[in-house]
Amino acid sequence: MDGSHGHHHHGNGTLGNSTSANPKPASSINYGPELLAAVWTMSALSIVVVALRSVGNAKFGNFQISDLVTLFALILLFIAAVLSNVAVDYGYGQTGSALELHREMNSLKYSTISQAVITLAATAGRLAFIIYLIELLAARKLHRIILWVLVPCQIIVNVISVFLLFFQCTTHVNKLFNPSQSNSCMSLDVQIDYAYFQGSFNSACDLLLAVFPIYIFWRFNWTLKVKLVLVSLLSLGVVAMAASLVKTLEYPSIVASTNPRINRVTLLRWMFIEAGVVLITASIPCIRPLIVHFIKKLTHRAQTQHQKMPNPETTQTTSLNVSQLTQDWKSRWIMPYMQQQNGSGDDLERHILANITTHIFAGDREFLDRNIPGIVRKVEVEVTVVGDEIPLREVGGDT
Repeated sequence: MDGSHGHHHHGNGTLGNSTSANPKPASSINYGPELLAAVWTMSALSIVVVALRSVGNAKFGNFQISDLVTLFALILLFIAAVLSNVAVDYGYGQTGSALELHREMNSLKYSTISQAVITLAATAGRLAFIIYLIELLAARKLHRIILWVLVPCQIIVNVISVFLLFFQCTTHVNKLFNPSQSNSCMSLDVQIDYAYFQGSFNSACDLLLAVFPIYIFWRFNWTLKVKLVLVSLLSLGVVAMAASLVKTLEYPSIVASTNPRINRVTLLRWMFIEAGVVLITASIPCIRPLIVHFIKKLTHRAQTQHQKMPNPETTQTTSLNVSQLTQDWKSRWIMPYMQQQNGSGDDLERHILANITTHIFAGDREFLDRNIPGIVRKVEVEVTVVGDEIPLREVGGDT
């Protein structure tokens, strides 16, 4: 990616030098394909990971509001990818000036809309992770307030950037897509200055979301192994923070070139990388139960075949599972955001342990039994009540 980054600036800032070294005409230089390579790679990875997240959470009875928001973010990401593809088809990314006016305007229009939609996709991805942390870890009122405050802040800061993108020419949006008329629009410095603020805010938000799980877990009397597993799954926001920072540093490249068809190519590429990384890192914790489940099936296939005899206890658990799925929708869709633990530190620890046992370690209770057996025994009743909603016995039966 660094190589393409450098190549892009070389094409923008020193076009004359590159053409003198390369006998090809300027019109043959096209950054569209390398943009689409990043766009569709991140889109494909995001689709696979979010699909696994949805299947895993549905299988273990953990499908909640955060999953719906994640799917919404994925839809926005895919729409933005399609729009970028259309923009490149119209000539976006080409350095030559031999485009008809309507093609040039369409290339700028679809790339601009794509930039707006991918901004909203990254925002929705962050919102999904915030909601997931509220479901999982925010047992105390102060923690809930901090995370819930981030929700409107994320929406406001990022929606304003979309507003500035479209209305920098007041209500004459078409001027934005016509290079000959864009001189009468708002100074580009205003948009770039706000983009620096937006990028800094998003990076700070990613850092906070990455540090929050560490702050919660590190005080508990759990083994280092458990803490490292949880932190490695829930603190991947630092990767999203890095992508956001790199994207923010790309804004000067807009001023470095006067060609509107190429001056945002690298920026748009990093916007897709950022949005994809946000979705992927937010979904990885939810995939662990599914991966563990299939690993057990593969490593114990012979034993699995041997244990597939009718089991009345398993049948009873399945019927209870179906019954609870139809009766306690409030506890699944409302209570995770309402319940608060104002008791002792032990009460908080048991409450959070019950949540991670249900979500992150679903079907893998023996991992917790080996590493924090005392705590697990204390919360066994609480976890069992929640566990009836997920096929823990089914997983055990498969293994």
